[in-house]
Amino acid sequence: MSGSFKDVETAFRSLRRQFREKEISRREFIDRLKKLRLRDSQGRFWMIGAQSGKWYFFDGRDWVPSDPPAEGSSQAKCLSCGLDNEAGADTCARCGERLKEKEVSCPVCGTPLENPDQKCPSCSRETEASPLDEEVLQKIPKEDIVLRRLCPSSFFFFSGGTGLVLGIIIGAFAGASDFFSGMAQFLPEALVTLQGTLMGGVVFAALGGLLGFVLLGAVGYLQAHLFNGISAVVGGFRVTLDHLREKEKGNKQTP
Repeated sequence: MSGSFKDVETAFRSLRRQFREKEISRREFIDRLKKLRLRDSQGRFWMIGAQSGKWYFFDGRDWVPSDPPAEGSSQAKCLSCGLDNEAGADTCARCGERLKEKEVSCPVCGTPLENPDQKCPSCSRETEASPLDEEVLQKIPKEDIVLRRLCPSSFFFFSGGTGLVLGIIIGAFAGASDFFSGMAQFLPEALVTLQGTLMGGVVFAALGGLLGFVLLGAVGYLQAHLFNGISAVVGGFRVTLDHLREKEKGNKQTP
């Protein structure tokens, strides 16, 4: 891309806003951000970070964070020590670092490449991770919410529904078998005579479901009130939700 560093920063802010507001996809955001790469007067490649907005230059093998040279400056800035050298200087007068464009090479086998995003013709490996692969962009976007109150009636029916299912299963097993015969002494005579029969399984399942619904429903109701009481004291509980906006297949892309 031709233009100045300020032009790229302006375009980047617009792209980032569109991405955050879901006007463009993550893939489109990265593809359009790749086109914002530019080269300075020394022939060095520059790219802006996908999330941070910080500038990176390519040192021949890696993308290195650095402040870009001043717009319109005739001096050659050393990106290693920050010294402004005389225009046309090949190496830094302070640290001896080369000021001109370095040869771009494959970080795996060292084969010379034409640009940082070229796939190596020798080992078929992509170049090193770029500013587009910043960790914050790779993470699933997160959103924090604060829970301050739970609905007791909702928890009653939710917990009660769980108790209903468990009660039916346990009751049917207890009524159709003699596994819990030791507890028969606590049951009415009419139920004791049914235990171990098919009808006993049906009756015990119904009673077990009713008992499970009431007991676990009451537990859920009390838990919701307990949560609400604690929440009123501490001001609520913060919960982080992960939103998976889109999944991308294939190998990790570079700028």
